Amino acid sequence: MDAFPSDIKILILGAFAEAVRQCRYSKSSKGHDQLAAATCRSAVDHVAKAFTQEQRPDPSKGPDGKLAHVLQRQFQGYKNNDPGTEHQQAIPVELIKQMVSRETEASAQQCFQEVYLLGFFFAMRSCEHVLVTGTRKTQPIRLRDLQFIHNNRVLRRNSKHLEQADTISITFEYQKRDLRNDKITQSKSGHSWMCPVKAAAAIVRRMKRLKLDDDAFIYTYRQHGGQLGHLTSTMAIQFLRDFIKSVDYEARGLDPERIGNHSNRSSAAMAMYLNKVPVCTIMLLGRWSSDAFLRYIRPQVAQLTNGVAKQMIENPSFYTVPNASSEDPRTHNPKSAAANFGMGSGSAINQEAFSVWE
Repeated sequence: MDAFPSDIKILILGAFAEAVRQCRYSKSSKGHDQLAAATCRSAVDHVAKAFTQEQRPDPSKGPDGKLAHVLQRQFQGYKNNDPGTEHQQAIPVELIKQMVSRETEASAQQCFQEVYLLGFFFAMRSCEHVLVTGTRKTQPIRLRDLQFIHNNRVLRRNSKHLEQADTISITFEYQKRDLRNDKITQSKSGHSWMCPVKAAAAIVRRMKRLKLDDDAFIYTYRQHGGQLGHLTSTMAIQFLRDFIKSVDYEARGLDPERIGNHSNRSSAAMAMYLNKVPVCTIMLLGRWSSDAFLRYIRPQVAQLTNGVAKQMIENPSFYTVPNASSEDPRTHNPKSAAANFGMGSGSAINQEAFSVWE
């Protein structure tokens, strides 16, 4: 490819992006006839990175050092034609309470209920409390990451009094945003079991019964055969959807197919926002470094606009403070550039105005 001029390289990359778009390199398109714009852009970026790592010019860049204009337009066209993103739905707290309190003898489901409840109170990403496929920056939570404090004293994890702790802290060792050892603390809720402290204590009790060390992941459980297993994201989604299908989900505007492992993080954001938790607290607890958490606040939730219409008509009149002068000094001032040069009026340039500036 080095033998081609830069404009030809750009066209070749454009053809490659189109082939990616049409799933020509995909093992399975999973029922889709084309891939998203972001996937095509990522594929081209990987090709460009391979060149730059070999100390060769980036073939995707134009003369100005930016992404070539042709590629920009191509990716924008893909983006314009992509269907809208369907975010996973948030689950109301009342349903989370029902789900995690159901009686079960299945150790995998019990493990799911425990980690899901803790994940809710800490707005966890799915890869933090269940086993996911692929390589992720974010590290899963281990037993050693849980810290209980009572009366300003750290409790040992083998303490009989974990449930009486005032707070539970979780150390997120490494996260998506490259932050290490971020410790987040939640206080007890006061509820008999719907509580972050008691959810964490239940996890510790399970792991101690299994005689696991501090490096063990919180999604570890004992299978029917006696061997240890890990709660996977596939299992978690199945538990979630089975539960949603067992309730009157239509009355709550839910779709089981739009419930997934991101629903818990969305549920946490919604629960905090609807109960007027300050935005800065939502960002800190959920470890959002920007207002990205707003993507988790679902505009279709009716309660978001409760009382807004009433507030909008409470003050039907207001007074507009006028400018200091009734005339706009930009157009009526004889020394104004706008007046002298006829800016915005369509008139010819006033030649006498030049004397003003001399």
